Amino acid sequence: MAREVPNIYSGNTQKKRDRLSFKNFVLEVIEDTFINEFNPTSSSLDADTQTLFTIFLGPKDGNNDGDLLDRVDIDGYRFTYEDLQVDNAYDYLDVFLYGVKQDRSKYDVKLYDGAGTELLSGQYASGSKEIRMIFNEDITRVPLEVPTNAFTIKGKIVEIEE
Repeated sequence: MAREVPNIYSGNTQKKRDRLSFKNFVLEVIEDTFINEFNPTSSSLDADTQTLFTIFLGPKDGNNDGDLLDRVDIDGYRFTYEDLQVDNAYDYLDVFLYGVKQDRSKYDVKLYDGAGTELLSGQYASGSKEIRMIFNEDITRVPLEVPTNAFTIKGKIVEIEE
């Protein structure tokens, strides 16, 4: 003898619940995909081969007066998540060279605090003041001719203003 299937009337409550959960899901996706775009504050080439780039997104003196105390100065950059522990920081940003997205396997992302100490895996991303993208492959034919403003960094990053 088979067990009887219960007759449960869900009516309109199920539809409303699904519609509400879908609306909340869409709002979370929109909030989660909020991407900011920045130009690096500086870049450098490795000393040995002069082919591997290191791109810096860090403190910037907005009016070139030698301090970081003015309204136009930027104290640094950090990821938008206050309490997120970043294990793979490259998952939260993309690097573009002349508008072409660079493969994530070509660079590492490292976070540094205000004293220049590297934040290790598992430390809070909100303590970072500088983000460095260090390339491990040559990405251009003539690296010496690539200006810093040829790079664009897009990600879940915000400026830190004091």
